[in-house]
This record gives sequence, structure tokens and C-alpha cells, in this order.
Amino acid sequence: MKRRSEAGQSYIILAMLMIGMLAFSAMAIDGGMLYHEHRRAQNAADAAALAAAYAKIKGIPLGPPALEAAAENGYPNTSQACDPPGYDCILGVGENLAIQVTNPPRTGEYAGDPDYIHVQIQNQIETSFLHLVTNGGLSNAAEAVSRVWPSQNYTPGYAIFAATEHDCKGVWFTGTGDTYVAGGGIFSNSDAASGSCQSGVQSGGGNITVEPPDGIEVVGSFDMGGSGTVSPPPTEGVPQYRLRPMPIPDCSGLPDRGKLKINGAGTHTVEPGRYEQITVLANADVTLEPGMYCVYGNKGFTANGGSISGVDVMIYMQDGPFDLGGNTLVQLAAEQTPGDLVDPSDNDWKGMLLYVAPTNTDDVKITGTSSTTYTGTIYAPNSLVTLEGTSDTMGVNAQVIGEFVKTAGNAFLDISYDESKNYYLPPAIDLIK
Repeated sequence: MKRRSEAGQSYIILAMLMIGMLAFSAMAIDGGMLYHEHRRAQNAADAAALAAAYAKIKGIPLGPPALEAAAENGYPNTSQACDPPGYDCILGVGENLAIQVTNPPRTGEYAGDPDYIHVQIQNQIETSFLHLVTNGGLSNAAEAVSRVWPSQNYTPGYAIFAATEHDCKGVWFTGTGDTYVAGGGIFSNSDAASGSCQSGVQSGGGNITVEPPDGIEVVGSFDMGGSGTVSPPPTEGVPQYRLRPMPIPDCSGLPDRGKLKINGAGTHTVEPGRYEQITVLANADVTLEPGMYCVYGNKGFTANGGSISGVDVMIYMQDGPFDLGGNTLVQLAAEQTPGDLVDPSDNDWKGMLLYVAPTNTDDVKITGTSSTTYTGTIYAPNSLVTLEGTSDTMGVNAQVIGEFVKTAGNAFLDISYDESKNYYLPPAIDLIK
């Protein structure tokens, strides 16, 4: 009797073990199925969001391409009106499936912003085992958010823009010369706001004036410790600016002209191309022919005296400093006609005068005599850009973007911002979520 009783207990334990093993097997099989289906749905949502963004750039209805992309990724559907209906929404319905595309998003962090597109996919998954304990299978959901960047100036509305996010003296006004900015504002992206480290600093004797309705904005705080005036008073604590990715110039196909040193008086003409260095000395009068100049050596592009002029040019500093010297008459202007300065990667550099590679941290000095003018965008995202006149007035008809931007010297610095003459980013898209 004792053996028969123990045998019965063994059968019960064995049965319980089998049930447990079946439960684990069910969880493993159906869990893997759920994970695979979620990844598939996420890929479809991403594809739909990107397809909608491309359609928005082209100016065509974005709903149909989004639903078609979802179908191509394994979610066939039929277009229907959303609930509630509206031009901002399209619904794709399939078997146990709903795909909603909204622009602007109706819910979430980006609700109401027309630059964003929200895609949601919801469907039911038929399981192998878990349907025995659940009704109607398992629910699956995926979502994606894309952003459409329109064609726009790189930092719209700002003549001076300091890109550093945390450092002291993003914008720094020194010296005794006055600075007058018209047509655009001044912005420091740094959140520095301590007593000894501020986002913007005025420490000189010159007056800083920004023509209304523009002004000076800083993410952190602004120190007006100098003897000069600041008008209008800076606005502190503004949100940080998210900079878009900038295309990289493509210098392939340009002839490599090696080192160029001009050290004699007279008139000289320089052709576009790749240069290890460009050095202008003495009293040379140099004219840059229209085109792209790519400087790749650590000596950079420097000058001391004479004059340097050129229209429809772009200078790309892959390495080395850019400093044309305070005694040099500089008259340089970027290309102003779309399609006339396009590199082999199809980047149109209309409006870009000076581009310093993000890997190049050498200083940029924009200096010159009373007749000096720079026209176009000066882009140096990881460099200190110093604006310094050495005579009565220096004109900068440009947009100046640097990691840090500093004014110095005793000349009157006249900065005129005309957005139409500066570089515009092409339309672009981001997959945000």
C-alpha cells in the first residue's frame, strides 16, 4: 500500500512539471513571436513616417505614401477617414490592424507642430498557446515620429550666433570700438549662468547696439560689466537652439595646387582648387576667381597687408587658421545665384562664404581696414571667431556662426544681416522617435 501511495504522488508531481514546462514553452514561443511582431511593426512605422516626410518635402499629400510604405512592410491596409475626421489625419485599416498618420500630431510631445508627423500602428497577434487564456490574441503597438526641416537659413534671424552649449563667454564684447548690428539679432546658445561664468559678456568700453525689433538673447545669463552700453538689454534664459546637421563640402575633382605663397607686390590672380596653404605677404593685390577653395594644410589661409578680393567664392578650411590680417583690405562675397556653385555631392553653396570644418578648431579672425567687407555666411562651429576692425569702420554683411564669437579693437564694427545673401540649408528629414 505504501508503494502504491508513493507512485500516485509521483504521477501528480510529474503532471505538474509537465504543465510548468508547457507554460514556459508557451511563453517562449509566444514571447518570441510578440517580440518579432513588435520589431516588424516598428520598422513599418518608421518607414511610413519617413515616406510621409519625403512627401511633405515634395508638397504632395503625405497620407497615401505613408500607408503604402506600411503595406510594403507587411501591413496591407485600406485608407479611411480618422475619427474625428480632418485634413491632419488619415487612417489605414486592415485585418485586426489600424494605422493612423497625423500631421501635425494630435497627441504627444509634438502635438500641433506642423513640422512633425506621427505614425501609430496597432494590431492583434494570434498566439500559439496564450490565446487559450486570453481572448482575441495579444495587442501590439508601435509608433514613429518624423520631422521635416524646410529650406531655411542656418540660424534664421541671427547675425551673430555662438554655438557652445555650456562654456563661458559664448558671445564676448571687448575693446573700445562700438558694434552696431542691423537686420538680425545676437544669440548665445550657452547655458552658463554662474557669477563667474556667463553666457554673454560685455567687458569693454564700446557700445553694443542691435537695431529693433531684434536684440541680444542668451540661454544663460549676461554680464554687463564693461563701461559701454548694451541696447536693448539682453534677454536671458531663452531655450537652447537645436542646430541642424550641416552638409560637408565635397572637394573631389578640384585640382590640387599645393602650397601658394604670394610675397611680392603687384596684381595676382588665384584659381579655385585644393591648397595645402595660401599665404599672402607684403603689398600684393590678390583676386580670387569664382569657385571653391579648399585649404587642407595646418598653415591655413593667412595674409598681412595688400588686398584680397573675390566674388562668387567659397572658402573651405579643412585645417589651419583663417586670418587675413588687420592691415589687409578684404572684399569677399559668396555666390548669390542658386545652382552656380554646386559640389560633386550636389551641395549648393549659394550664400556660404567661409566654412570651417567641424574637426578644425583653429581660430578665425575677421579683420580689416575701413573698406573691408565680408558678404555671406561665416560658419565655424568649433572655432573662436574674432571680429576686429583696425580703422574707422569695418563692414560685415554676413552671418557669423562660431563656437565662440568675440568682438575686439577700436574700430566701429558695422554688421548688416541680410538673410537672402546668406546660406540656406536644403530641406531635410529626421526620424525623431
